[in-house]
Amino acid sequence: MSNRIISAMKLAIGAGALALPLLAGGPAAARSPELEKVIAAAKKEGVLKVLWTEGHFGGDVGIQAMIDAMNKRYGTNIKLQFTQGGSFPAILGRLTQEHNAKQKSSTDVFLGTNHMESGLKTGMLQKIDWNALIERPQPKDAAFDRVNPGGVGVAVASRVAGIVYNKNLVKGDDIPKSMEDLLKPKWKGQILTTPYVTGFYQFAAPDMLGEKWILDYVTRLKPQIGGFISCNSLDKLASGEFAMLIFDCGRDATVRYQRRGAPLGHAVPKEAIYQVIINLGVPANAEHPNVGKLFTVFTQTEEGQKLLWEHGAYDLEIYPGSHSKKLIQDTRTKYPEAKLLVGTVQRAVEEAQKGIKIGVYQGKIKKILRGRGRRR
Repeated sequence: MSNRIISAMKLAIGAGALALPLLAGGPAAARSPELEKVIAAAKKEGVLKVLWTEGHFGGDVGIQAMIDAMNKRYGTNIKLQFTQGGSFPAILGRLTQEHNAKQKSSTDVFLGTNHMESGLKTGMLQKIDWNALIERPQPKDAAFDRVNPGGVGVAVASRVAGIVYNKNLVKGDDIPKSMEDLLKPKWKGQILTTPYVTGFYQFAAPDMLGEKWILDYVTRLKPQIGGFISCNSLDKLASGEFAMLIFDCGRDATVRYQRRGAPLGHAVPKEAIYQVIINLGVPANAEHPNVGKLFTVFTQTEEGQKLLWEHGAYDLEIYPGSHSKKLIQDTRTKYPEAKLLVGTVQRAVEEAQKGIKIGVYQGKIKKILRGRGRRR
């Protein structure tokens, strides 16, 4: 055999070896030219600045772990600038003001649920072709589109809202299966809710429990309410100062407290299942927009999703092996008649188009639970 033929065979074998990662769908194969441009630009920006809602992604520790993995994956050297912020609505208000004032955003990524619909309406969030950047294809059987309308962000995690309870105080038959279980006389003054009455106003939608049903229920619930806490600050429950919280923003906060040894349990009521979708978007006036894009893209990778579960106690249910998907499936099997609300930004946009004023429901419920609403 001639040396020329042997050299040609070696070249062919080498080319085949190089092609294996491509056939296997390795990271390098999946990167689009658009993503490569974002990576190059992110290297120049060098910083991820975040204004963050408490608890999410495991706070600065979890975000730093994700940035470390992101740097390794993409060959970047991004540094984290972390600032603890308020609730989703509070941060949305701040970012909207900054956008209107043409100031630099306080964060390179905005974390929120249906708040992204406001970012679409005001122009506060960038419109991005996320599918051109994300390496991982969306599964064909996905229950919803991970990319928000107009490209203002992408879904990164799913969670299920429910009732959190102290297992030392709430046991056996007292563990709630229904929203009605919280109306027992023994729980008067022992129930907490959130200042933004999450869950209640979403369930007031016409295709869910309806406004009349919810307003009647919260009127009956009012005497049971002993205070208000944010979704991620469950210390008053963990200490036994209060017995239950209706509703939380998702099971993830309970799981994070359980991991620290807190005696908390989580129950989804039989009336309705609220699947809360968490999204990331990049403000139009972000100081480091390409780093914001790259961080968001990383959350969609298999490694990013594993880190979300490890530090945040949630992941995106459309992907195989999702812990969140199992909870949703188990709950639907347990309560097949329950109304299901999937809180996507698409739903928020459609509700607005239909003239369904979710904010009006929220205002009415707040007035009742704070003592300024209708009386029975």
